[in-house]
Amino acid sequence: MAYSPSLHQREQDKFTGTTQDNTRVKVDVFNQLVPEIFDYIALGYTGSDITTVTYKTGGAGGTTVATLTLGYTGSNLTSVTKS
Repeated sequence: MAYSPSLHQREQDKFTGTTQDNTRVKVDVFNQLVPEIFDYIALGYTGSDITTVTYKTGGAGGTTVATLTLGYTGSNLTSVTKS
């Protein structure tokens, strides 16, 4: 059974720029919580809990575009606040 051209083309487009020995797949991420463009993520910890997630553009020393603060009750993640 042949795939419809549109489905087949969409699947082929995922592998644009790859070679037979390369297993990369093009991924488009649509992030509703942090819609800004970013190329670096820094994680901040308190003990073993991740308490901040900082999104930046321009690498580690770049400009912060968003920060998520994670709140815990005991060991359960209970809130995420964007700033």
